[in-house]
Amino acid sequence: MSFTIGCDPELGLRLNGVSVSAEHYYKSNSSCGIDGNGYTCEIRPGYSESPIDLTAKIKTVLEYGHEKSPELEMLAGHFVDSYSLGGHLHFSIPPTDEIIDALDTVLYSLSNCIDDKNQRQKRERTGYGRRKAVRTKSYGHEYRTPGSWLLSPSTALVTLTLGKLAVIGAKDDHLDFSQIKGRQHSDTFLSNLKNILVTIPGDCLEGLKELEILLNKTLDWGQNIKPNWGLF
Repeated sequence: MSFTIGCDPELGLRLNGVSVSAEHYYKSNSSCGIDGNGYTCEIRPGYSESPIDLTAKIKTVLEYGHEKSPELEMLAGHFVDSYSLGGHLHFSIPPTDEIIDALDTVLYSLSNCIDDKNQRQKRERTGYGRRKAVRTKSYGHEYRTPGSWLLSPSTALVTLTLGKLAVIGAKDDHLDFSQIKGRQHSDTFLSNLKNILVTIPGDCLEGLKELEILLNKTLDWGQNIKPNWGLF
């Protein structure tokens, strides 16, 4: 099965440590633009079949945003400076119960392992980021549960890779990820994932390697993401 992945993850902005509005720096229709509320920054890298290629496109958009306003700090996560941040994923296939369940099981497990839980709870209290949050779109569907995973190229690649693998596992290989996970801790489930999957495309191998590294790290979701992406 062939399908594309797209996304429109958001960022909070600060200037000299103080929260600022994205609409003062970016245009609404830009690849590094503003969200509907005008406050958060939204990254629009397009789409690709490959998580590696899409991560590279994200870096290009971030480089553009940095060139436009190099003085700004960019922050990812679920909740920054009183605003929720989303990391919506777009898939060019219609949603099914099996696909939604697979995405929710795999990516919420990732969130359990790497995200800031306090931020996630704050975002969920605003009504965003609830589990199995999906919208049907003309191109397929948008999975809306994740917070912004733009902390680093690694967190981006792992998220996009697991999204692709979850869809393939559910659609092509008929894996029931919820049943497989059962009562396992999220880190145990994800550590064993490569042994559970039937189909692993070549463009997902690097993301699985990065997953092993991420699962053994403690991440700081309060940091400026620009240095992580090589932007100074």
